[in-house]
Amino acid sequence: MSIFLTEQKNGELIGKWFAYKHTGYNLLLIKANKKQGYVEINYFFEKDGNIDTIDIEVPEHSILPSITIAYLEGAQMQKEIADCYPIRFDLHKEDNVEKKDFHAAVEWGPFHPLLPEPVLFRFTISDEIIDQINVETGYNYRGVERLCIGKKVSEALEMLERLSSVNGFSIGLAFLHAVEKINNVNVPERANFLRLIFNELSFLKANLYSLSHLTKCLGLLSDYSDLIGLIKLYNEAVAYATEEPQLKDILVLGGVKEDVSNEAIFQLNVIIQEMVQGLSDIRRTWESTHSIVNRLSSLGKVDSKTARVSTGRLARAAGVYENIRRLSKLPYSKLSYEVSCKEESNCFTRTMLIFEDCLLSLSLIDQAIDMLPHGDVRASININRNGYTVVREKEAYGELVIYLSLESGVVTDIKIRNSSSLKFPFLSQCLRGIQINDIPVIISSFELDFSAMEK
Repeated sequence: MSIFLTEQKNGELIGKWFAYKHTGYNLLLIKANKKQGYVEINYFFEKDGNIDTIDIEVPEHSILPSITIAYLEGAQMQKEIADCYPIRFDLHKEDNVEKKDFHAAVEWGPFHPLLPEPVLFRFTISDEIIDQINVETGYNYRGVERLCIGKKVSEALEMLERLSSVNGFSIGLAFLHAVEKINNVNVPERANFLRLIFNELSFLKANLYSLSHLTKCLGLLSDYSDLIGLIKLYNEAVAYATEEPQLKDILVLGGVKEDVSNEAIFQLNVIIQEMVQGLSDIRRTWESTHSIVNRLSSLGKVDSKTARVSTGRLARAAGVYENIRRLSKLPYSKLSYEVSCKEESNCFTRTMLIFEDCLLSLSLIDQAIDMLPHGDVRASININRNGYTVVREKEAYGELVIYLSLESGVVTDIKIRNSSSLKFPFLSQCLRGIQINDIPVIISSFELDFSAMEK
């Protein structure tokens, strides 16, 4: 039996949400825990680096107001809680696809060569134009967060690094930063620079795959072949530093598992810097080809209001400045770089930002290798402190947030919110009114990491 909260409790909760909204706070994270007969829900809000929370306890089977009335970007985070805990949220409308007269109902997915990961689209079309749409996810859900609870740090790290094929390194790194923050661990300087280099390599790999997927969706087979060549070049380079091209099993608490010789890291850099010319040539070709510019510029437009509550290239392409690297524990402040923004968020501007971000990663890797200090690569530590923390780090597609609670080196609570959790709720509105054959291009430009979103 479902239980509605009283009007007074509903009003108090909604009033707090709008108070944070009107004072400029962003919704950072929503997490929940089950207690005896109750569910505790924690809402995290952030403004200028300050984090504040609203904590509530409600009986099981309660129906709560939806935070989407104040923060639309909270839809996916809220859905995750409703899927895992015995509570519901009072949604004012559902995206049910109903076949209308002169409309055809279509299902696309969940598995398709032009989809980056499993996802099911149900929509109605009229003359190949999408009218209604519903997106169904969950095909990647493995319950990794729950599996981490009760595990030692090393065991949890092993699972988290395998959470995503494109952002696994960043997730593992953010997790270790949280552990090290709770235990006041000072990571050696050389280890921090090696972590930075591998982190940027993971961004480079993810962005190369994003570009290759876009070229496949556009049918640009020659450019697709060139990008596959760059990915092979990346794999060749990374082999000098690690036997694992997915960059797993490199990180350990307090640093990195093994040192990389200066000769190996210099050889890696020589090879990947060869990408600069290839990436620049493809970008110039796309910028000068009117058919590519016109098609991509007309698709996937995101208004500035949506961009401000999103992250990654979805935000930066609309002129919203975002430099998540400055939040990192890695020594980015010692490097020289600028984060690019564009004026209008559409598929073309987001694609151009992918090229620029690839070149930025190459520049940062080059600088970090030039500054790579000597010294230890691993601190000797003992994990014995209890506590919790929230860590914000960059992943390839935007901002990554991890909440972590530890007791004597054992994970007691963990919640991960990746960039896709913020961007995914706005996908449907970008797909309405477009032609059915343009769906893959828009999805690819959103850069949704479903594996890391469906934990």
